[in-house]
Amino acid sequence: MTIASPRAAVLGQRARQAGLAVFDRAAFKKPTDAVQFFRDMRALGALIRSQAYDVIHVHGSEDSWTVAATLKAYGLPPRVLMTRHNSKPVHFNAPNRWLYRSAIHALVAVSAGTAENYQRFFDARVLRKESIRVIHSCIDIDRFSGALAPERVRAELGVHPDDPIVGLIGRVNREKGHMVLLDAVPEVLAVFPRAVFVFAGRGGRMEGIVRSAIAERGLQRSVRMLGFREDIPDITAALDVSVLPAVGTDSSPAVLKEAMFLGKPVIATRIGGIPEIVTEDAGVLVPPGDAKSLARALVAVLKNLRDAPSRVRRSFPERFTPEYMCTEYLKVYQNMLDGKVD
Repeated sequence: MTIASPRAAVLGQRARQAGLAVFDRAAFKKPTDAVQFFRDMRALGALIRSQAYDVIHVHGSEDSWTVAATLKAYGLPPRVLMTRHNSKPVHFNAPNRWLYRSAIHALVAVSAGTAENYQRFFDARVLRKESIRVIHSCIDIDRFSGALAPERVRAELGVHPDDPIVGLIGRVNREKGHMVLLDAVPEVLAVFPRAVFVFAGRGGRMEGIVRSAIAERGLQRSVRMLGFREDIPDITAALDVSVLPAVGTDSSPAVLKEAMFLGKPVIATRIGGIPEIVTEDAGVLVPPGDAKSLARALVAVLKNLRDAPSRVRRSFPERFTPEYMCTEYLKVYQNMLDGKVD
């Protein structure tokens, strides 16, 4: 097996650390960067000819197009499996129709909601709905199974052990719904005045807007922006409730699964693949962009936690574990090798 990734990519670095073969001579640029695109095709074509791969697994737009063009240009035999992680609609244009009809041999979506983005391809019979496998992404169980330090996080924040902490973990952007949670904060504080809300994640274009809103509303004591953190397991363990008020489609968010693994109740929006993760016994779903519904859900969950602090931790769904995901992908690979792909 070989991992192909751009030279500076974290994926390649981690693959090397794990002792895997890494090919980093392709930058995987868009076809619009014609010079680099053809360089990548030559380099990738030479690799595939030398190694005689049976299956190539692609995960994004750039690598899909580079692989598809390379195999067609050089007449190479490997079959191509694509995993669709992106929850955005797939453009129903001529190039994409060619790609999915002629170059992709098997397709996996990380949620049923993600698969629904191919509806126009189903209607035009470019793809058959039943031919797409849904395999949710897993979480790093080992990372969240070790010794965690929620008390250290609470001490860092200056939060009393009895004060509730609500967390939104994820890049600061419009789609994650930071502003929706900010709009819900005053209503929650009216019932739980000592509640603390934490935003943990890499700053994006929205970071300045969110910081300004916190200051303008006088919420500096109650809302903390932690920025990018390496200790997400500790932060998640310190939370009383994990929130993801996404307003853009979210395919299969790991933060919800991670919170569920640690036994934390979750509140998220009914959008994208989220309803496939957050079942009734795991948390609460609210409409996207509805701060009042979010506030009511938060107040209800925090009251339940206050009144029943010794609630039983529910079992973690097997379908979000690495073992399950790997087993399902191995089945897809085997079917491709056996020629049993639609």
